[in-house]
This record gives sequence, C-alpha cells and structure tokens, in this order.
Amino acid sequence: MFSNNILIVDFPDHLYGQFRHFANLIEFNLISTNANNALSTKSNAENGTTIMVHYLENPLQDIGCLSAELFKSDLHIAFCPALNVELEVIFISSGFHGAISVDDAIAQQIQSIKKVHDGDISFHPKAVSKYILQRKRIPSSGNRAKILAVTTKKEQQVLSLILHGLTNEEIAKELSISVNTVKMHVQNIYKKTKIKNRGQLFAFAAS
Repeated sequence: MFSNNILIVDFPDHLYGQFRHFANLIEFNLISTNANNALSTKSNAENGTTIMVHYLENPLQDIGCLSAELFKSDLHIAFCPALNVELEVIFISSGFHGAISVDDAIAQQIQSIKKVHDGDISFHPKAVSKYILQRKRIPSSGNRAKILAVTTKKEQQVLSLILHGLTNEEIAKELSISVNTVKMHVQNIYKKTKIKNRGQLFAFAAS
C-alpha cells in the first residue's frame, strides 16, 4: 500500500482500468466511490494526501449535485469528456484544483495529478487569467490586504505570480531564484494565512 490516495468519484467502469494503471505508476492507492459516499470512503482511507478525481459527464449539471462539504478539505480534480476555458473557470470558482479531459494523453493526466499533489493548480493559463480578471470586477472584502499585511516583499512577489497562474518553476525563473526558495516562500504564505494550497489561496485572495 502506498501513502497517498486517488479517490475516483462516480467513474464509469471503462475508465477504471486506465486510472488503476497510472495510479500504480505514480505510487498512489486507487479507491473507487461515488459522490454520496466520498466523505466516508475518504475517512476510511490510509493516511496521506488524498486527491479526489470527480468524473463529470455533464459538468454544468453535475457540479450542482456535489456537496459543498466535499470541498472543505483535500484536493479535487474535475475529469470530464471535454474542456474549454469557460468550463475551467467554473471549475476554479467551484473549488477544484485542476481539470483533466478524457482525451488528454495519459502523460498529461499524470502531470496534472502530480501538479495538484505538489500544491500547484492544473488549469489552462487562459482560464486562470480569465478567472482573475472576472474576480477583479467584484469588490474585495479585504482578504488580499490581510495577506499583504503579514507577508514580506519577496513573499508578495511570489504571491502575485501565483495569482497570475504561474507554477513554482515559472516563478523561480521569473524571480531568478531556486525552486526550493519559491517553495519556502509559498509555505511561509500558507502558514501566515492558515491556507493549505493554491486553490484555497485563489479563493481567499479573490473573496
């Protein structure tokens, strides 16, 4: 048994084998469940990181059926027949940390899962930019000011690039620092704001 889990939610049988294969490749336990039992299934799983991958055949309808309780913890990836920028913006707004299309290459699907596991989000940059621009039109409650009040100048630079959708590697290149230094700044931001991951950081900074 591995230390981390992929919880596949509402998956059709023909996709189970594919996920079983690459869960083994990245050394994750694979657990199958449905939306109604996801929380109890997760609580019975082994300790470690749990990523919930939700199969959404009709995303706009299916999202409305998901319990808000599910998104209070863990990491969530949407898995659906097709993706576009508008749909990815909706996923970001709904609390997902990444989105995968059925048609994506297996290597790309694995990369998305690894990014989410490492604390990044996995969406198309255009979707992230559109989400941020949309949120800028909504008056802020001051959460972004709260973040600025407790962070250093360098952490604020890292935060700004995170909110523009850059990965740790891209931030390191942009600021001419090592990836490990970026990770240190990111962890400091999380600690100071009591936030656990990028998805929560996006939601907090935009609210």
